[in-house]
Amino acid sequence: MADMVLESAQAAFQAGKFAESARLYQQALHNNPRDTRALYGLGLVYLQSQQLQDAEYLFGELVRLNPQHGDAHCVRGIVLARLGRRPEALTCFERALSLRPDSVEALSNYGTTLSGMGETDRALEQLDRALAIDPRHAGSWNNRGTVLRTMKRLEQALECYSRALEIEPGYRLAGENRDHTLFLLRRLDRCPPALMRQLFDEFSVHYDNTMLAKLTYRGHEILRNLAERFVGIRDAQLRMLDLGCGTGLAAKAFLDFVNGGPIDGVDLSPRMIEAARARGWYRNLILNDLETQLGSPGSQYDLVLAADSMVYIGDLSACFSGVFRRLETGGHFLFTTEAVDGDGWELTSSHRFAHSATYIRLAAERCALQVIAIEACSSRTEHAKPVAGFAVALRK
Repeated sequence: MADMVLESAQAAFQAGKFAESARLYQQALHNNPRDTRALYGLGLVYLQSQQLQDAEYLFGELVRLNPQHGDAHCVRGIVLARLGRRPEALTCFERALSLRPDSVEALSNYGTTLSGMGETDRALEQLDRALAIDPRHAGSWNNRGTVLRTMKRLEQALECYSRALEIEPGYRLAGENRDHTLFLLRRLDRCPPALMRQLFDEFSVHYDNTMLAKLTYRGHEILRNLAERFVGIRDAQLRMLDLGCGTGLAAKAFLDFVNGGPIDGVDLSPRMIEAARARGWYRNLILNDLETQLGSPGSQYDLVLAADSMVYIGDLSACFSGVFRRLETGGHFLFTTEAVDGDGWELTSSHRFAHSATYIRLAAERCALQVIAIEACSSRTEHAKPVAGFAVALRK
């Protein structure tokens, strides 16, 4: 009977049914609190579900009951590393390796944890040991790439991520890390969505305070002023789309301007979307990359805004084409971006994109958007100095 319960719990886990798997493992532990198979399985469920404190407790109990369980020491080390308790994690990996010196998982995670403590040379040694044992261990290639990226050895890091993807083409994290590295090497024409999602999820808690108080951000105010002068105050309701809506600063600035019309927002950060939803200003909030969303079938709008979202895209062609499809005839697209001289766009030292007036004009014309205004402005400061930019009004 116990074996059947454990088999069902494992099957549920493999199917991604974590709540059901946890219930079955808990049932097994209720019948036998010392069942190490149930402790290990439930610990993995908690790890997968990000219930790290519970996972750490279970794996701690497991190694207390069975000190020779090398895999349990290894997974406990992974949990402790994620909890930020790296010295304890190292001890777990060392114990796992004393029991199983050829454990690729222990070596790989040992190296990653050492890197997080600044010991990059030792980290590479452990990862190279892992790859000597199993040259086709995609996780170790990915981890090795991340150590090398930390060391600013970007070309070598790129090779490691590519090796990981050759072995496991669907390896999402390696793909995201490869894109991040290509971005740092200035070989992408936009910020990688996964990198932006991570940055803005972390930024969401203090976004408004940092932007408004510390960086004197006013992109939403600049666009409101642009709208009053070039769109004009109207009696009819306007349907508005806010690209890269963040916490909703632009929506607040335009609530009265749209005369009760619906405002939809798009952002790729789940936590930004949560913050915007709590304010109740949007009809719909869409969790998506703005270029992907614009390229998909959807609602038509009278007004599309992008308050400082264009600074994360270099080549604006796909965005402009998507905006054209979503705008009603006579509708307007208003946005801010950072400014650069010349005829094109470039990635700045702050890892944002700046565009020239010439490039904006040509890109808009290629997408059949009429240029109404390109005005010099500064929507934020950096190091207490205004960042040169443009406020742009286009019309379909």
